[in-house]
Amino acid sequence: MIEQDRALEKKDNMENILDKITKESFQYNSQDLSQDQKMDVNPIQLNTQNIHIHLDHEIYRLSGKITGTTCLKDSLDAVPNAYIFLYFGDDHGIPVYKTSSDKNGNFTIDDLPPGFYTLYAQAGDNLNYHSHYIKLLPGQQVHESVLLK
Repeated sequence: MIEQDRALEKKDNMENILDKITKESFQYNSQDLSQDQKMDVNPIQLNTQNIHIHLDHEIYRLSGKITGTTCLKDSLDAVPNAYIFLYFGDDHGIPVYKTSSDKNGNFTIDDLPPGFYTLYAQAGDNLNYHSHYIKLLPGQQVHESVLLK
């Protein structure tokens, strides 16, 4: 019985404390709520920026170059007028660049963006060459020996 009385006293004390806290924490504001306020809920904001970038072609040369020599694999004799096809990555659909070797078997492909390329070369009906990936970094020149077989 004594324990029940103590529990009831604690409960009453807690209720009194909560009532006191609740009453003291409320603030009453008597403001005229019929005031009209004009407010734009769809504001328009325009931001413009003009950026002009000028690069000195000699200092910031980012394009790369692939050069090469076409020759027979067995004898290493130069093969003139071989068709060279350059593909981006391992795609063999449409070449990104086509050229042919000169009378000494040399070829050059300029102004290429950095990336991975593959070369395919053909001379006549039976001489072919397919390269592995050629990694071209900004401003780099890569030489590829095309050994036709």
